[in-house]
Amino acid sequence: MSILETVGALIVGLLLISAAAFGLYSAFGKSNVATTEQNLVLLRMQTQQLFFGTNYDNLDNDVAMNAGIVPKSFIKGDSMKNAWGGDITLANDAENGQFSITLDNVPQDACMQLARFQPDSWESISVNGTEIERGSIVTTDQCTDETENTIVYKSH
Repeated sequence: MSILETVGALIVGLLLISAAAFGLYSAFGKSNVATTEQNLVLLRMQTQQLFFGTNYDNLDNDVAMNAGIVPKSFIKGDSMKNAWGGDITLANDAENGQFSITLDNVPQDACMQLARFQPDSWESISVNGTEIERGSIVTTDQCTDETENTIVYKSH
């Protein structure tokens, strides 16, 4: 086998390894989005049940964690983190009878998927400070950063 054939075989091998790695990365990305979606539903429902018949005056991360309503995959040590390492913040808007769940540092591709997640189940969804209209297409115009987008879900 000549050097040229060996180099060619190495390049083909590297391309195959790169394709496999990309496929694995893509699969994990989709898995992170699906898990986040499931956990958002669970956190929203658990929060609504915990505060049923009252307002959300005292809601914050500590109250939610102490009450045991935060999905385990959202808990990292003594704080709440999303699948991409960004903070998750629960906040009350008791005056309007609502609360919010904020996800920080969401990558662009995940942001575009999560910003479309169950729009009818939330009072509103905003990305990087801009409210997303129901039924609109979410693109890089809203999810502007490759790694650090912020999504806020408001619920009642």
